[in-house]
Amino acid sequence: MSSLENSFNKIPFFWLGLLGLLWGANFIFMKIGASTLTPSQIVWLRLAFGALVLSPFLPAVMVAVKEEKKLLLHVSVIALFANILTFHCFMEGTSRLNSGTAGILSGSVPLLTAMLAVLILPEEKLSARKLSGVLISFVGILLIAPPWNGFGSVTLIGTVYMLFGGMGYAAAFVYARKNLVDTGVASISLAALQMLLATIFYSPFTDWTGITSITESWKVASSIAVGLGIMGSGFAYVIYYGLIQSIGAIATSSVSYLTPVVALCMGIIFLNETTGPVQIAGCAMVISGIFLVRRSIRD
Repeated sequence: MSSLENSFNKIPFFWLGLLGLLWGANFIFMKIGASTLTPSQIVWLRLAFGALVLSPFLPAVMVAVKEEKKLLLHVSVIALFANILTFHCFMEGTSRLNSGTAGILSGSVPLLTAMLAVLILPEEKLSARKLSGVLISFVGILLIAPPWNGFGSVTLIGTVYMLFGGMGYAAAFVYARKNLVDTGVASISLAALQMLLATIFYSPFTDWTGITSITESWKVASSIAVGLGIMGSGFAYVIYYGLIQSIGAIATSSVSYLTPVVALCMGIIFLNETTGPVQIAGCAMVISGIFLVRRSIRD
């Protein structure tokens, strides 16, 4: 057992907190990057640096792909949904919203996953607790982005982008449940291939004009390359799958409670974003809904 794996077993809550911090900080890094680079440039750099960090895990999955060609197709589909669609939509949404608001809306992922799973997976049941969680969080999202106020400072298109991004993650999760069970390949190795394929697939759609301007600002360069790519999309995956192996998937999924809160707090502290009591109440309802959905899965 490596020292890192041993650390996951000994201090899992430290790593869980760090994972929530990394994923919550993604939204402030995207917001900083949007001041200099286009959304497609930020997405590609995020994918590329994430793939670089995960590259040591590629050999195992490449051996498996040689033996089972269909595995490459399945991972490609997940890369399209979980990385290209989600990263692009989250970037477009964050560029139009406060980073804190975008982070809260990203909390819809577990709820959308639960709804999609009920529709597609026969073994999934819509219990009263799960339905209550979805409805409570839906009301919370309406408080965060109130349509009766013309969406206030939150634009309709930004909100739609965030929800579509969440649906991308949800679709990838449900697809993986149907097609990547018992592959015999470590999840982190599959994630490494997924990130590499996403980088390749997204390259033709990337606006390369002016991408070198990232070198003109250390703040933008560190936010995108280090914060969003290396840490938020590379090392965070290592932590995520390490925790799943150590404390299990359900316990690790509790990071869903941390990410929106971290994003909201960091936006207020570092970008001077303003958040009213109604949005805070909406955040609390989203997190409460996630809790109910998670409890229904556990039970």
